[in-house]
Amino acid sequence: MDFYNIPNLEQLTEEFTHEVKNPVALIQANIDYIQTSDKSGVYEKNYGVMKKELQKIINVVKDFAKVVSSVNNAEREVIFIYDLIVDMIDEFSTPFDGKKISFDFTCDDEELKIFGEYSKICMVFFNVIKNAIEAIKDEGKISIAVKRESEEIIIKISDDGLGIDKSFSEIVCNPFFTTKANGSGLGLPICKKIIESHKGKFYIYNNEIEGCTVEIRLLSFSDSN
Repeated sequence: MDFYNIPNLEQLTEEFTHEVKNPVALIQANIDYIQTSDKSGVYEKNYGVMKKELQKIINVVKDFAKVVSSVNNAEREVIFIYDLIVDMIDEFSTPFDGKKISFDFTCDDEELKIFGEYSKICMVFFNVIKNAIEAIKDEGKISIAVKRESEEIIIKISDDGLGIDKSFSEIVCNPFFTTKANGSGLGLPICKKIIESHKGKFYIYNNEIEGCTVEIRLLSFSDSN
């Protein structure tokens, strides 16, 4: 059965989220109470572990809701790729996690556009650029190149960070897979699902020398469409 075609999936997800968040909140409150009452300090590390794992549950539930939301087609509009990426670069223009990041952006045609859901396409680029920054240790560069090839607009976002461990290259877009301490493992699957819902393609691979590249292919929109 196709999970994404289950009737009333959004309603089911809302109920699921509600049912999970309530007991998690109660557990969190009880941990806080016990931690405050416990003056020994012996179990301080254990309290930290429990809180960390509860936060993981919350993150998974939130991101799962995003996956479900990305399936439905909301109102679509014409999106100019050049303008969207310029806005994203501006968003990350201030230091992120204390890192020094420079951007190199090239675009063959500032009029290249697609037809899609603006908020969701923004979510994709935001997540991809954020991941690229997180992959860079202290200082580095993110290169973004946009070009048209036949009926497709190809966007490549490359970083000079750590790259993808070869043992993970085949599963990096699998739901719930993550190498981040507090990650839910749903960021890239969400991005991939959004692009596919726009009849596009989403790839991620290591560069020849260092870092990795996310390649996004979307159908070009023209006024004659």
